[in-house]
Amino acid sequence: MLQSRSSFNRGQSGIELIILVGFFAFFFLVFLLVIHQNTNDKRWENRNFFTQEIALQIQQEIALASESSSGYSRQFDLPLKISGVDYSADILEGNVIYVYTADGLHALSLPVANVTGSVVIGSNLIKNIDGSVYLNFP
Repeated sequence: MLQSRSSFNRGQSGIELIILVGFFAFFFLVFLLVIHQNTNDKRWENRNFFTQEIALQIQQEIALASESSSGYSRQFDLPLKISGVDYSADILEGNVIYVYTADGLHALSLPVANVTGSVVIGSNLIKNIDGSVYLNFP
């Protein structure tokens, strides 16, 4: 009888250990999930922010060139990626700048002064020639 009671206590202790380990594993996984979600949200906000910043930078460069006198010329650089993601910037119908990530999850369009040419990821040259704005245009 003494042996059976001892094995019963060891079995109960084993089950309690398994329950305790399971309990801590569950809370650890919940903790990791919350951290992952927070990191994902920050990454999303970061990409939105930089998409907006790039669109605003292009808009401001075009506005500055259009308000400047003939002969104005300036080179400006755009980053190669937005938070590790490829992106594109297009001028639509000559008066809208459209910046979007390659994954299609982040995009912004802004009005701009009439401009001829296209945006290049990297180094860009903008000019005002006789009142017309040219962007990377020969």
